[in-house]
Amino acid sequence: MELLDLVYIIIIAFITACVTGVTGVAGGLLPAIFLAPIVGISSIMPVLAVMLFIGSVSRSWINRFDFHREAFLRIAIPAIPMVIVGSFVYAQLEPNMIALMLGSVVLASIPLRRLAKSHAVKTSPFVLSCVGGLFGFLAGSATGPGMLLIPFMLGFGLSRTNFVATLAVIAGLTHVARMATYGGLGLISQEILIIGLLAGVATIPGNMLGRKFLKRMTNSNFEILVDIVAFGGAINFIWMGLK
Repeated sequence: MELLDLVYIIIIAFITACVTGVTGVAGGLLPAIFLAPIVGISSIMPVLAVMLFIGSVSRSWINRFDFHREAFLRIAIPAIPMVIVGSFVYAQLEPNMIALMLGSVVLASIPLRRLAKSHAVKTSPFVLSCVGGLFGFLAGSATGPGMLLIPFMLGFGLSRTNFVATLAVIAGLTHVARMATYGGLGLISQEILIIGLLAGVATIPGNMLGRKFLKRMTNSNFEILVDIVAFGGAINFIWMGLK
């Protein structure tokens, strides 16, 4: 890979980490949009698994005082084994099918969150665990499923800062499962590992900057930003899948 490509990847990792530090989601969606043309659609998930693990660990530490333990356990316990299942599914898909899946998952999350909010959905512990299993499967085979957790985690009583902190820890665990599975399937080459590590280090200062904006943002602006990011990313992936 050319030096300019690596510089581009590092810059994208930093900028997208700033956004993720604010929204708590789109940590995989945004870099996937910009990095897929460089690393290839078939390699994007393994690269992101390495990169986002580092980003999630740093975001977890930065937001550690807002961590919500019960919500974490309700989601993480069913999610981790389902990540492995989803990763095996991902390994069998053609590039255009991967792109269409990514776009469809994220696009569906927008009306789902709005519908849940309009009906003031209150999430029970059982429902949160069921959603955690679905999230885990999608996390193994697509990027952006954190969007699906928004209405349920907020409906469980989490604030936007609780959400960002808790999802960061959940994401970190799913990325470990992703890396283990992709590695076992031979999808993480030395080049992919190096790219992921360089991009991951670049997310650390991005997460720190995003945290500063998060503390100043209103709930309304937070929701609008999340929807804009989700819609733009979903349309991009669907377009890639239909090319």
